[in-house]
Amino acid sequence: MRRDWRWVILVAVLAAVLGGAVGARLAGAGPGTRGDAGDGAGRLRAQGVELVREDGADAVVQAVERVGPAVVKVAVTRQAFVDSLFFQAPVVEEGLGSGVIIDAGGYVLTNEHVVREATDVRVMLRDGRDFRAELVGADPWTDLAVLRIPGQNLPAAELGPSAPLRVGQTVIAIGNPFGLDFTVTTGVVSALQRTIPIDENRFLFQLLQTDAAINPGNSGGPLVDLAGRVVGINTAVLGSVEGFAAQGLGFAIPADMARQVARDIIAYGRPRRLGVLGTALTRAHRRVLEEELGVAAPEAGVLVLQVIPDSPAASAGIRALDVIVEAGGQAVDSMEGLIAVTNETEPGARLELVVIREGRRFIAATRL
Repeated sequence: MRRDWRWVILVAVLAAVLGGAVGARLAGAGPGTRGDAGDGAGRLRAQGVELVREDGADAVVQAVERVGPAVVKVAVTRQAFVDSLFFQAPVVEEGLGSGVIIDAGGYVLTNEHVVREATDVRVMLRDGRDFRAELVGADPWTDLAVLRIPGQNLPAAELGPSAPLRVGQTVIAIGNPFGLDFTVTTGVVSALQRTIPIDENRFLFQLLQTDAAINPGNSGGPLVDLAGRVVGINTAVLGSVEGFAAQGLGFAIPADMARQVARDIIAYGRPRRLGVLGTALTRAHRRVLEEELGVAAPEAGVLVLQVIPDSPAASAGIRALDVIVEAGGQAVDSMEGLIAVTNETEPGARLELVVIREGRRFIAATRL
């Protein structure tokens, strides 16, 4: 099917202005992936948290010891079909990913692509406990899913703030790459606010980029700071670009986004969102819109990069390259501001948006 010209321009805007990676693939639970059961004291500061070295242990070791018990292995079973001589025969596929317990009552955060189309999901803890998991809800647009296991007083990790992260800061990835249980790798935050394409019609936005080694099986596992807080959920790795092998290009969903999506899934069974993926309108965006497209752009607002199908934004007629300047009577100039207004709006309530499209100002209304 022939693409709409706006989509082609949107991809160009993403590549030229946002600097998104190309050709990323999800580091997820692939079929057939199996895993086995699996004297100096000092002080240092990491992100304002004072850490005390004990028995010579360094900050990485302490962080891993703090969050490690909450990291889990997620084993999935799917039914697939393969072509036989006269018909398609059903086969059972097995996959493996990672996850992290975020609540002592049994809620587990992982990637949507890890549990997609699974007929059975099991969660295995580092201490040997094994639970059949219930899928509470999943969101392919952020690649997040929440599971629930029946255990009590489970070890839970702290979801830390992702906003204060700095490029060059040390981070730790923990997961089960290629079935190698509880593997720890270290690296740095390589970049912030990355955008990567997952398929022809879907992007992941506002990702953390890291050079900590991430491989198939790591998906859904935590990216941790030196204070032992989860700052991201590992989701994808860039394997190659135009035939050239890439190294050290992994991506994680920021903890702030993961926290909000998880809260909504637990409360409502799905994310409570307007349904737009975008970014704060910058001078570079305005230049592209005005010089390349001949579109008049406002000084501030939220540039819509993608509209989720069947969402409130889609029903309101919002399109890619629209600029939202007000929501619910409040001026908005960032996705965070737009999300905040959305979160303050009661489910089912009417929300009015002031939108600029090709220099024309109009009001779009929808119900959340």
